[in-house]
Amino acid sequence: MKKKLIAVLLSAAMVAGCLAGCGDSKSESSGGSASASSDAAGTEAATDTKDTTAAADSGESAKSAEELLLEPYEEPVDIHIVLQYRESEDPNTPSDCTPETSTAVKLLKEEMNINLIYDWIVNADQYEQKFGAELAAGNLPDVFMVNPNDFEDLASQGGLADLTEYYEKYRCDDLDNIFNYDGNFINVAKKDGKIYGLPMGTDPAQMTSQMIYNMTQLESVGITSPDQLPKTIEEFEALCDKLMEVDYNGDGKIGGPVIPACKNYMDAQLADFQPFFHAYETWADGWYDKDGTLQYAGIDEGIKTTLTKLNEWYNKGYFQKDFAAYDIWAADSPIVNDIVAGKYAIVPASWWVPNWPLNTNKVEHPESNWVIGPNLSPDGNQPAIMVDRYPVNNFVVVGRDCKNPEAVFKMMYWSLQYTLENSNPERQNAMTDEEKTEWYSYVYTWLPYRIYSPTCLRTNFEVINKLAEEGKTEITEADAARNNEFWGSWASYLNYKENPDDGVAWGTYFSRLAPDGGVANMIHTIETADIIYDEVYVTTPAMVSRKAELDKLRNNTFLSMVMGEMPISDFDKFVEQWKAQGGDEIAKEVNEWYQNNK
Repeated sequence: MKKKLIAVLLSAAMVAGCLAGCGDSKSESSGGSASASSDAAGTEAATDTKDTTAAADSGESAKSAEELLLEPYEEPVDIHIVLQYRESEDPNTPSDCTPETSTAVKLLKEEMNINLIYDWIVNADQYEQKFGAELAAGNLPDVFMVNPNDFEDLASQGGLADLTEYYEKYRCDDLDNIFNYDGNFINVAKKDGKIYGLPMGTDPAQMTSQMIYNMTQLESVGITSPDQLPKTIEEFEALCDKLMEVDYNGDGKIGGPVIPACKNYMDAQLADFQPFFHAYETWADGWYDKDGTLQYAGIDEGIKTTLTKLNEWYNKGYFQKDFAAYDIWAADSPIVNDIVAGKYAIVPASWWVPNWPLNTNKVEHPESNWVIGPNLSPDGNQPAIMVDRYPVNNFVVVGRDCKNPEAVFKMMYWSLQYTLENSNPERQNAMTDEEKTEWYSYVYTWLPYRIYSPTCLRTNFEVINKLAEEGKTEITEADAARNNEFWGSWASYLNYKENPDDGVAWGTYFSRLAPDGGVANMIHTIETADIIYDEVYVTTPAMVSRKAELDKLRNNTFLSMVMGEMPISDFDKFVEQWKAQGGDEIAKEVNEWYQNNK
């Protein structure tokens, strides 16, 4: 369908080019003095235009990028967008607020002379089909978001506007913190040196894993200090053996499970096996450089060691026998309910887990004392970790026929300034009812772009802890970090300071801001571990057609091996099957891409 779209676009461009050529030929064939007179007039007009343009450029160049970004258009500019609709995440959003009546639409028109026009709006389950149909018909919005696969397609086939000129003109720290946070991230959006999109990503450090322990429960097995928490796999296993002998429910029964687990064994970031894969320096996915060639981590020989240990623990009863039947994200998940109820003293997790569901556990069990333990390994040292080289989620792009490509920069910058100003607690406390309604009618998820800074977790952690060390509870805008998450994090810090026994306040604080919390551990891990990079951030044709089935094969195989349904000695057979069913084809494509994009 995309090829049909591009054919339509390129055909239109060729027709336009032919028409322009015919016009030029006709002018040149108009003979004699009329032609000479026209040339003279044209030369004089060109000189005047050049002088005027030079003067305008001189005035514009005297302005900063920030001034240019907030400069409204002299005439109204229409920007056509589309929306994959979902309800506002903010319960304060007025019930009668719609995408078309939201604050961004209203104020972009009033303050920037930009008319946001929704060409169509559909629910999430209908979006892919609708978008595909519009592409097939040759209809591209002006500004929209696409996944890496669609970005590759549209950029390589000429469907996207070249943003290079506008990026250089409007680049500033505030915007670079969003789509070029490390000075290199913007390169993932380049084709032949030109920028065809603005990459939206996350901090690679967020891929790290953690082990969280409830010290209150561990007292029953003699662990009274975080210094006693296990560092090695052997020490961890000894702890689990002790927990197997404890009757936590008071019903006279002992035995497992002692570690929550689910079928989302590697990607849940809660109750998954990721910390144990990481302990053995193995990964179920990702392509890393080995002597100049990309290798797929999911078929590495070392994974047999990880699966063997997990199978031992399964046989010992550490995990629930039918754990593979449970989806951690299912409504009313029994795994989550058991964590909340305090069934587990150990929770494999990511940095955000204290904010949910451990905060709910803390509300129901205020005595819970959750701490983050060392990252496990066979020898007790920090293992190497794999993270994405460029963790791209989506690209904000502009259709090639958009008349004002620069508008995407203006809209993003306007949104950032608006949220920075209005998320300030002091500003919110001074708002009138009308201003509050306006603020609550700004619905971030209804806009065709994102203004999330990938480094905001680290930045806010560092800035707020420095302010805390200085004893500050009141700050100015000059003290604040310039990302749209800062004021919410600052409010969380103040809330925890005033309500340290409140489970919800604890969860937000411990996950994001505590010196020994989730983000702190995330930062420490990424700064002390040897890093192996997953180099691939594109989707190749074979990935589109084969990866889903290959992932299913891998997941079913690994889970079956953990549960003893398939011998781990069959791992080599799995590797052969993986290669034959498309793995080798993907490997060929990603290596060709890698050699051309190093």
